[in-house]
Amino acid sequence: MNAPPRPGVATNATGATHFTGLTNVNRPVQETHSTHETHPTHPTHSTGMTRSTHPAASAHAAQAGPAFVPVSRCWICGDDRLTRYHEAPLEFHQYIHQDPELHAYTGESVWLVRCGSCGFGQPERMPALPGYFDRMYAQQWSPEWVASEFDADYKDLIFATVLRELKRRARAARRHLLDVGSHAGRFLHLAQQAGWDGEGIELNPRTAAYATIRTGAAVHHQNAHVLAAGGRRYSAVVLTDVLEHIPEPVPLLRTLAALTEPGGVIAVKVPCGPGQLAKERVLAALTSHRMSLADCLVHVNHFSPRSLALALETAGFRDVSVGTGAPEVLPGAGWRARLSNAVRLSMYAAARLPGGIQTPLALNLQAYACKR
Repeated sequence: MNAPPRPGVATNATGATHFTGLTNVNRPVQETHSTHETHPTHPTHSTGMTRSTHPAASAHAAQAGPAFVPVSRCWICGDDRLTRYHEAPLEFHQYIHQDPELHAYTGESVWLVRCGSCGFGQPERMPALPGYFDRMYAQQWSPEWVASEFDADYKDLIFATVLRELKRRARAARRHLLDVGSHAGRFLHLAQQAGWDGEGIELNPRTAAYATIRTGAAVHHQNAHVLAAGGRRYSAVVLTDVLEHIPEPVPLLRTLAALTEPGGVIAVKVPCGPGQLAKERVLAALTSHRMSLADCLVHVNHFSPRSLALALETAGFRDVSVGTGAPEVLPGAGWRARLSNAVRLSMYAAARLPGGIQTPLALNLQAYACKR
């Protein structure tokens, strides 16, 4: 079974829109379970966006070729010392009839570049197509699949780890949690069982409705900026496999800081950029596996431990700690699943040892911080 697509928070107030026309932040598109956690293969949700379909405009775009906007500075620290390290292909063959303008990007590629100051990885250029990400994620999931996602337990180790740490860090007097990108509501359900009063943000109407029905929680079908402007505040804010999908992540983190009450806690889990790169290189060298880090730019942010901490500090959080994040655990009793899980859990245990987060064994990062 594959990992879920999890739409998240809208970012139309965060500064990302001038690259993409992006109005909604999406949790990860569906991920592949080999020995890694972070290779999305299916886009997630439709957002009701408006597309340009004028024949003359489409003909002109086809003639001129797909357009890009260069990114000249690090999204985290602003440094301009950016070095290429991986070329990511764009492939949209399945959109040839559904969205010819998006399909026009097929065959193009985008270099990932690493910041010489903070170690953050990001695209060297971004597609200029309005609504690029919304269009890529425009899929409707069946009710049966959404229901299966609520019952699926492959992220429960991650969720349990986060809830345990939040219990230790959050003030006992108030346990009001916001799950950013609630998907079908699995984490909200577990948080409620752990004694939290939970709410969520979920922009896919189908999964948002299902999460509300199954949990009884308020799952807001609106963006984080609107929620913050309405005066809502939470003692804990959680993002699990969300932030890697959002261009220019610091403005979104600032919005989430506004949603966090003074002394409140934020928990952020993302893939570890250096660890994922090392893993992909090893797999490509030893097997027929094709190296894949950010095909179609489903992952636009590639965090190092330092850059994740810096992003949170810049957004207004303090007492930042970044450690090794827990892996997904594959379902099933077959030998392949058992072997894969044994490898994942062994690497996770080793990466949690002192200094392990700086090694290729750390495939995921888990950060916690407090609101100033």
